Amino acid sequence: MWALRFAGRVAHVPDAKGLRDLHTLLSRPGDDVPAVVLLAPEGGEVVVAARRMGGDEVLDDEARSRYRHRLSQLDEEIDRAAELGHDDRVAELDRERAALLAELRAAAGLGGRTRRLGDEAERARKTVTARIRDSLRKLDRAHPELAAHLRATISTGSTCRYQPQDHITWHL
Repeated sequence: MWALRFAGRVAHVPDAKGLRDLHTLLSRPGDDVPAVVLLAPEGGEVVVAARRMGGDEVLDDEARSRYRHRLSQLDEEIDRAAELGHDDRVAELDRERAALLAELRAAAGLGGRTRRLGDEAERARKTVTARIRDSLRKLDRAHPELAAHLRATISTGSTCRYQPQDHITWHL
């Protein structure tokens, strides 16, 4: 159990990984803490460094080039089939083109960046963000003032940070 004191009020909440993440962030105000550190703080620097690197790209340059080439071929074949009035062939080629575009979209991340296979940093970001959000939802019931403060001062992502407006001393 955790005894959480804030704004003259105490709430007792059961232990959770998200609370441990918050504890780490509160103990390091203003510091960027990599999500991989929060995910596995016992892992040490070597594990943290390895997890931050990410895996291989979902599509390498050759695969992307082949996709582009096939899409160009499909565009030409669709135009030819349409000119000849082969509507069934046009529909078939359109389906293949749509499937290729869906695969390309699935392989792209935010801003068109390439997704990576086995990207530990991305998994850590998602996991830690979900753990913290879950703990904040539980705090909404147990201590709404603290939950509101933490929502306003905690940022999550590949790095997480506790950035209070005023100096707050926590007894951790």
